Amino acid sequence: MALFELKMPKLGESVTEGTIGKWLKQPGEKVEKYDLLVEVQTDKVNTEIPSPVAGTLKEVKVNEGDTVPIGTLLATFDTAEADAAVAGGPSSAPAGQPARPDNSPSPSAPPSAAPMPAAQRPSAPAQPAGAPGTSAYPSASASGVATAPAPSADGEARATPVVRRLAAEHGIDLAQVRGTGLNGRVSRQDVERYIAEQQERQAAPQRPAGAPRPAEMPMPQAMAGDELIPLTQMRKAIANAMVLSKSTIPHAAAMVEVDWTNVARFRDSVRDTFRAREGFELTYLPFAMKAVCLALRRNALVNAKWTDQGVLKLKAINLGVAISLEDEGLVVPVVKNADDLSITGLARAVRDLATRARSRKLTIPDFEGGTFTVNNGGTLGTYLSYPIVNPPQAAIMTTEAIGKRVVALDDDTIGIRTMGNLVLSFDHRVMDGATAARFLRDVKTWIQDVDPGNVALS
Repeated sequence: MALFELKMPKLGESVTEGTIGKWLKQPGEKVEKYDLLVEVQTDKVNTEIPSPVAGTLKEVKVNEGDTVPIGTLLATFDTAEADAAVAGGPSSAPAGQPARPDNSPSPSAPPSAAPMPAAQRPSAPAQPAGAPGTSAYPSASASGVATAPAPSADGEARATPVVRRLAAEHGIDLAQVRGTGLNGRVSRQDVERYIAEQQERQAAPQRPAGAPRPAEMPMPQAMAGDELIPLTQMRKAIANAMVLSKSTIPHAAAMVEVDWTNVARFRDSVRDTFRAREGFELTYLPFAMKAVCLALRRNALVNAKWTDQGVLKLKAINLGVAISLEDEGLVVPVVKNADDLSITGLARAVRDLATRARSRKLTIPDFEGGTFTVNNGGTLGTYLSYPIVNPPQAAIMTTEAIGKRVVALDDDTIGIRTMGNLVLSFDHRVMDGATAARFLRDVKTWIQDVDPGNVALS
């Protein structure tokens, strides 16, 4: 018999840690190859990890509810397989199944996801080493304060190439960043936290010499009947992403009022045939997305990102679509190459993403590569909202409530039109107000000019 070590697999390029949701096998149980072993939760997906070997589960090393970095030892097995000594190594799949190297999860495993892009991660909680029911972080002290990053063999701070590139983009010496990863490794969220702290420090007003320090805000006291809701991985990710966005991006916003009457008439004219062919209703959102794609082509700075070396204009137009999961949170999966899709294609893509999001079947690739985000909050009746930019993107647009209103027409008469607002929040480092206004003007013009003669569903 040989000992096999199951380690936390890499669940995506920007995912640095995972939380053990539930062990599906218990110590002493026989396990067949590809049996599902453990549910793992991240800020992007929930997935089930299969066993790379057949054998007996010997020991569980990480308890349910613990959050540990990628590469952490999760469990050990007694196995007779010859390749068991290669922990986390590739294994051969049965006939008809793709091989899954490095203990990678089954691509069909049901996941949930987190909102906003993946670059912003909640930091792993530092635990006292050896505490019951916790995972030990060698880089953290018992007080929860991360230690300085342990150098690698060549004397440099431990970090992945992705983290080093992020640090280089912002001119950061990794030796100055405290690592919270395994053995003091500097993770992406460590660098992002460092950036946010430095920018907050620069923005904070200077206290005059000798002036007393302001009193700290006391923690709110729970009253009778209050309920404390534990933070989920998704909620932590949303919180971290929003704090990072608001602390690093100078937000500005612009709004236009749009006449959707032509779109409403067009929808009415194709409603029955579209529903019969596609099996669902044609909403206003695909029209807004089509207009956004065309406007992004004309206003390239809106489809860009900020770097310390310059503004990076992005060739691909990949639209993130905010999807609400009720009180649990929201996710922002991405429609890739949205500008290549027709209105019907966009409608199908959004329908697919929304269905899989609510059934927890989105995967890591569904969240990658977004260049601009669209939020359809108007379905809940809002007339004006102020969305937060989804970093590293430069802008996000919301479609507000669309309905009939009495308006003054160009011929000085009063009429009833189908109206709605569009709101754009943008990174003022990347673009100025005039650019944002031109983008909204182009979106508005296309929507108002919709006509069966110049717009095709397919």
